[in-house]
Amino acid sequence: MIKTSLISLFILQLSFSVFSQGGISFQDMEWNDALTKAKNDGKLLFVEGYVEWSEPCGILEEYTLTDKEVGEFYNKNFVNIRLDMEDLPGIQIGDDYEVVSYPVMLFLNGDGKLVHRGCGAIDSEEFLVLGKDALGDNTLSAMDKKFKSGERSLDFLVEYSFALENACADRSGMVETYFKETSQHDWLNETSWMMINLNVEDPYSDQIQYLIAYHDMFSLKYGKDTVDAKVYNVMLDQLIDIYEGADLTLFATQALRQLMQEVDFEDKDKLLSLANLKVNDLKENWPQYAENALAVVEEQDVVDPDQLNEFAWKFYLFVDNPEQLKAASAWMRNVLTDYPDATYYDTYASLKFKLGEKVEAVKFARLALQAAELEAEDLMHYKAQLKKFESGK
Repeated sequence: MIKTSLISLFILQLSFSVFSQGGISFQDMEWNDALTKAKNDGKLLFVEGYVEWSEPCGILEEYTLTDKEVGEFYNKNFVNIRLDMEDLPGIQIGDDYEVVSYPVMLFLNGDGKLVHRGCGAIDSEEFLVLGKDALGDNTLSAMDKKFKSGERSLDFLVEYSFALENACADRSGMVETYFKETSQHDWLNETSWMMINLNVEDPYSDQIQYLIAYHDMFSLKYGKDTVDAKVYNVMLDQLIDIYEGADLTLFATQALRQLMQEVDFEDKDKLLSLANLKVNDLKENWPQYAENALAVVEEQDVVDPDQLNEFAWKFYLFVDNPEQLKAASAWMRNVLTDYPDATYYDTYASLKFKLGEKVEAVKFARLALQAAELEAEDLMHYKAQLKKFESGK
């Protein structure tokens, strides 16, 4: 009887807590039960929201959440649960608390009110600071309350801005409120500049348009390097969005290029090269695209193999200038030194074929086919290319 009771107790403990082994003990509980337990225990409910496909989630769970010191602190001070944010109730919780990135760390009171939050694959030390902040007087909810009550000191707004950023929380409402109640005549003051520098990323916003219009005055007050860095980062982020497919329209790229031309800032030429590259890509102006790609690779010392491969493949498809094809071939030869991948072999072989170097093309097409077989890829394309190069057609 005693033995059976001990086994039952052991099984109960295993089902009640997961992810322990020196780290945080996450309790397997229904959402409402977890809130009730937090209220009854006089503790905050800590929620780690994850998704299976997220690499940052995996890093956090492997290294931070299993840390002994983290486990001791969180197990003592919080009721801890994990939620898959792509399954119920995680989907609803994500909507309720405006979760936009993973992993997310939510600290709630027993009534479900958000007290504090964090996000990302932070290390153990930062995770402990996050938990201690959640138990302190300067939580995100406390800062929200101060801001709504009219607190606008520079030190507070800096702290509040960083807290929102570290929580991956929306800052647009805070920014909109501040600038709505601040006369444009005061947008050059230190507090307004700080708000722009820390929180405004939209190049077409009133604040960035104002910064561009009065670039020289901002530079005199706060240093040209600092102001130029802000303008550069805003433009770069928008270009990244365009390149990653958030906005692929020709109009968007041309509009951004026009905006860049309205202000002088350090490294402007590098961003213009990227913008011109995208414009000519979208317009299918391949001679100009080739010139832009060569400039981008040289100016920005591009070493990313996928990016170089993208450029080089378009050279193979659309560019006829032998010198430009040789340059693209040199990129891919360097790539293959460190990344003997089927796709990269194929691009290099294709460039060699277009340059009339049939022997080299066949050699590397065979290597591409062998690598594709090892990588368990679909072989149809590689076989077709090899046959094409062998026939010389």
